[in-house]
Amino acid sequence: MPLSGDELKLLQAVVGLPTAPFHESAVQAFAKAWAAQRGIACSSDRAGNLLLEYPGKGRQSGKPWVLQAHMDHPGFSFVSRRGRRALAMFRGGVAESYFPGERICFFPPGSMPVGGSVRSVRRDAETGFLRCMIELEAARTIPVGTPGMWDLPVWRRRGPRLELRAADDLAGVAAVLLALGRLKDSGAGKRCVGLLTRAEEVGFVGAISAAKLKSIDPSWPVLGIECSKEQPSARLGKGGVVRVGDRSTIFDPQLTAMLRHAARDLAPLPFSESLMPGGSTESTGLALMGYRTCAVCLPLGNYHNMGSQGIAPERIHLGDLEALVALLVRVAQTPSGNISAQTLKKRLLTNHFRLNRLL
Repeated sequence: MPLSGDELKLLQAVVGLPTAPFHESAVQAFAKAWAAQRGIACSSDRAGNLLLEYPGKGRQSGKPWVLQAHMDHPGFSFVSRRGRRALAMFRGGVAESYFPGERICFFPPGSMPVGGSVRSVRRDAETGFLRCMIELEAARTIPVGTPGMWDLPVWRRRGPRLELRAADDLAGVAAVLLALGRLKDSGAGKRCVGLLTRAEEVGFVGAISAAKLKSIDPSWPVLGIECSKEQPSARLGKGGVVRVGDRSTIFDPQLTAMLRHAARDLAPLPFSESLMPGGSTESTGLALMGYRTCAVCLPLGNYHNMGSQGIAPERIHLGDLEALVALLVRVAQTPSGNISAQTLKKRLLTNHFRLNRLL
């Protein structure tokens, strides 16, 4: 189902929000306002992760699916200024070679953005973050902790392809909101929870906090939504991706089997199945904390803004996102035990009984 005009406006609004690890307040505020407007319950845990809930219709049974995405993107945190020279910390995975001379923009709350250029960069021994010396365009007052991002076009559409200042994982956040909105509009029967986490880009800090705080029931299945570096098996325009695993691990086989079946039921919407080893995702972190997890993602071009010629907009395909949102809606209404090991075992034993005499 193609995104409606209103859904496209929501996507454009979300990917235009300034964000960086530990500085996700603009995304938090937007999601809270959207939830209040749409009549969807929204709360936050002590770590600042957001929980959004569509309660479903009628009597509830079984465990609700959790649709999970993160609110940050690799970015800068303002530290100090002397005249037009400023110090900022960059948090997230971008190679140091990309920084010198690149333009950035800080986003003070309630004020106009402040532009500048990176003059030097070095690794901070204590934090592991990158210490960046910035030449500002003007000697403006900038509060400590103001987020900064690369000075790139927020949104450029070229047919079905989108070039975005930040797709990872703001497009995932938008996908969660779009799915919850569709569930609400259709009066879907089954409860569904959205979990929007903080500081993923520096080691799943928000997601691990959510697990420790038990912000979501440890027995609920978690479906992680990401933008992941495109692979030969998962190209832009070839559909949403059922993510079997990431660089660190593979995900719950039963839940992944459910995703695969749900995706096939949505034919002719395009999907691919891939490990996606270009990075790690919070599905791994939550699995290590005892949750049952699986994952989907959008193939991503110019991962973390690292283009072939320097810093560049990230790229996603609108058709991939449309398929992904349809899959989220379908899975949210599917019992999490629908495709089980017992079902597969029964099929294998039936086949064995039929063919065993040929051994």
